[in-house]
Amino acid sequence: MVVDIPTKGRRWRDKPLKRLVFELSVIVVAKLAVLMLIWYVAIRPLPRADVSPAGVSRALAPASASTQGNQP
Repeated sequence: MVVDIPTKGRRWRDKPLKRLVFELSVIVVAKLAVLMLIWYVAIRPLPRADVSPAGVSRALAPASASTQGNQP
């Protein structure tokens, strides 16, 4: 007597499209995490430029010694 054993449904790991979507989403999340880590470690701590009007005028036209008030 031969009894047919019902086959189990395919697991998500056996389905190539779902596995591909899973792997790609893991790669995207990992890359975003690495970019965020680079941002918080290397880029964010840098000092910001002084963009106030006074700071821009000091950068573009620094005061010379004759205009600083060293006159007698």
